[in-house]
Amino acid sequence: MAVDETLTQSVAQGAPPVFRVYAWSPPAVSFGYAQHIGREIDPQKCSDQNIHIVRRTTGGRAVLHWNELTYSVICHKDDPTVGGNIQDAYRKISLALMAGVKHLGANVSFESRRQEQPSPRGKELTAPCFTSTAQHEVTLNNRKLIGSAQQRIGEVILQHGSLLLGPEHKRIVDLFPNGKEKLRQRFTKELDNHTISLSEDLNHPVNFETTADALKKGWTESFPQTSLIDIDLTPEQQIETNRLITEKYATDAWNFKR
Repeated sequence: MAVDETLTQSVAQGAPPVFRVYAWSPPAVSFGYAQHIGREIDPQKCSDQNIHIVRRTTGGRAVLHWNELTYSVICHKDDPTVGGNIQDAYRKISLALMAGVKHLGANVSFESRRQEQPSPRGKELTAPCFTSTAQHEVTLNNRKLIGSAQQRIGEVILQHGSLLLGPEHKRIVDLFPNGKEKLRQRFTKELDNHTISLSEDLNHPVNFETTADALKKGWTESFPQTSLIDIDLTPEQQIETNRLITEKYATDAWNFKR
């Protein structure tokens, strides 16, 4: 999350747009900006299982990042490749992701309908992100494969999302607070019915690096006018990332604020 914010700042200052893929080690639960973490999961259960906790700057609902590929796209809102309004950007990014996943042999599509999304605020814990599908999110066999969230920060778009490589994301129900057995049973069923991972569809484990290479192919095919250049963070960006970790993303003040 700190790297995504650092790169967003860099793009706002004139750096080239970014298409980034990454994984989480150890696993982590990320929460939408407006969520009340203590109501959604039991932090002690996360600690006992060495699962980290972090609050995103983007909205949406809780995601357990475990055996997945996370992507982020960061660009100016008027970027000629994926700029535009919220739905235009979602659609163009999803089409590029789909083109990449098809290289792995999965027959993906995207949700064309606009669906009502429940608010992340409420008296009970919120349904995990993958229990429902938003417009232009990527599906496989009518079940959600990639969940995404987007934020406009000044003139810059930050969109990131999770591509499920395996079924481990479903273990989020094991982190619910005690006394939520009925909700645990309900959301277990919804995650089984509404989500799918690449390994479940292809009937074999899916490698992160292979998937990353496929997404790179899909991006360059979808946007032949662009070129992807592999780069590392600059020393200045690494310093800013470390600052954001220390002062924000690793603090209880940020992660558990209400």
